[in-house]
Amino acid sequence: MTKVRSGNSSMIDDRRGSGGGLGGGGFPIPMKAGGGVLGIIVLLASILLPKLLGGSNNAAGVPQQQDRTGTATADTCDDELEQIVCGATEDVQAYWQANLPRFYNTNYEVTKTVFFTDGVDTACGQATSQTGPFYCPADHLVYIDLSFLQALEQQLVGTTADLAEQYIVAHEYGHHLQNVVGINGQVQQAQQNDPGRANQYSVAMELQADCFAGMWVGDVAARGKLDSSAEIKEALDAAAAVGDDRIQEKTQGRIDREAWTHGSAEQRQTWFTRGFNSGDASQCDTFSEVL
Repeated sequence: MTKVRSGNSSMIDDRRGSGGGLGGGGFPIPMKAGGGVLGIIVLLASILLPKLLGGSNNAAGVPQQQDRTGTATADTCDDELEQIVCGATEDVQAYWQANLPRFYNTNYEVTKTVFFTDGVDTACGQATSQTGPFYCPADHLVYIDLSFLQALEQQLVGTTADLAEQYIVAHEYGHHLQNVVGINGQVQQAQQNDPGRANQYSVAMELQADCFAGMWVGDVAARGKLDSSAEIKEALDAAAAVGDDRIQEKTQGRIDREAWTHGSAEQRQTWFTRGFNSGDASQCDTFSEVL
């Protein structure tokens, strides 16, 4: 396990149990760069979802409207999974606070991770757990349903592990970084100007977030916060498991490269590793290589 755990709830917006019960069917927010949410996992097809959701009648569809505010209490970051996610939320942001100015000549904007259950109302629209962990550029918040995150990781990776879960958090904060420095807005404009390559721009965005996540993990390792080098494989396995090709194989039994929005398992591992080894944001220019 990593030593990056925390009971500090100051960067958590806990909306669990605040409403937003689900009913009906469908996915209200598409996974895309720019105008919609940015996430680590593409929308999963019905082949995979029943295994994750255990047949719950309250697990798919459009959440009801709910307030966009929650309250983090003293026990919000108490249990093991909460401590893992809270620790990553705090540590990733401390890393970018210290390092962003030298890479992009701008200050980092501290934000929060939202804990929710089943569904949540965001500034990007309404979302369900099935969207996977995601970042909303409109409200600058990272959204995670912890129970769904754990079930999804067990289904895709076959196990749960600190660094694999923290890689997911770091990836979403990579999207926040893109929003802070203006990359997200530039990509949105490029997609509008060149819609034929919209998916390629999305892939580049996702792979860059992987590279940024790798930079943070490299820093964690340099600070001696990993119990062993084997933990790096946990993060690499998680990166590979959410590659478009792996998910397509699981959900539809075939690979359609033209439909990729996040990159292949190999690409995700490659860019994570580049960030880990270099610790240099200039080495995370996915756009010059993917487009």
